Amino acid sequence: MKASHISIILFAVAALTSCGRTDADLIDHISDSSAVVYMPQAIRLPAEYTFQRSAQSARMVYGANYGGPHNPGADIRVSFSVDPGKTGGFNDEFFTRYPVMPAGSYELESQEATIPAGKVATPPMNITVHLDKLEGVGGYLLPVTVSTDKKINESLRTTYYLVKALYEENPFPMYDRTGWEVKGISSEETTGEGANNGRAIFVLDNNPATFWTTQWKAAKPGPPHHIIIDMKETKKLHGLTFTARVANGTMRPTGTPKGIVVEAGADGVQWPYREEFTLNNIELNTIYLAYPPEARYFKVTINTSQGDVYLTHFAELNVF
Repeated sequence: MKASHISIILFAVAALTSCGRTDADLIDHISDSSAVVYMPQAIRLPAEYTFQRSAQSARMVYGANYGGPHNPGADIRVSFSVDPGKTGGFNDEFFTRYPVMPAGSYELESQEATIPAGKVATPPMNITVHLDKLEGVGGYLLPVTVSTDKKINESLRTTYYLVKALYEENPFPMYDRTGWEVKGISSEETTGEGANNGRAIFVLDNNPATFWTTQWKAAKPGPPHHIIIDMKETKKLHGLTFTARVANGTMRPTGTPKGIVVEAGADGVQWPYREEFTLNNIELNTIYLAYPPEARYFKVTINTSQGDVYLTHFAELNVF
């Protein structure tokens, strides 16, 4: 930059300073017509929170801000409400299927608040979440909307809180499997593992020394493999456990399920509930369903096995 240009800029700055002009003076002439009220939490879309259920209850912050060239000259009253109807629009826009948080699982500290004159925000307030009221480990949406008689930034009017509650330990007892029946399988090994092993019924026998394995002797069918279980009565499925095949105290390193799909339904034909999982290569895998369904039948499809081998096997299949 030329020295003459620098001199002009410095002269202009000095003139403003000598006149006592401040930053506030420079925006005095700007109209408040552009000022808006909004929820700062709405910037996160969604505002995601993950809690451990051992906490019993948890909190999320909400409030309203004022944005404009000047601080408000008078108090601004705002109100907050939960709008369950907005859940459908969110799911449609983002191709999700989150249910709304059930009644009784949350409490707003207050539905009314004030942005005081000269300030730009309400005091922070808390949403209390009662984690024991949320079933499963899937996300629940809570749309909280701000209202006021002032202009609102519509894109930041609603905060979509997405709440998940996880288990640190399994609190559910295993169901008694007496009388349960294998209603369908993709294949089983009926000869290669001896008379008392290899078949699908052995995943229900409470004996980790026996196992189901898909066929490998006369034929070698590849994945997907599946097994369908009839529990004989309708139960709520919170999750499943898979006990791996163990020989001489050592788990088989290949063949245990890896990529699976769990489905559940009332008749063993239609499967209205479906969820995908990736299992670890460990002796005992525990999975929790996102939204526990009521079902009599469930189906496990194994799309891939550990080691990417053609067969699959495991010793026990439990449900809780």
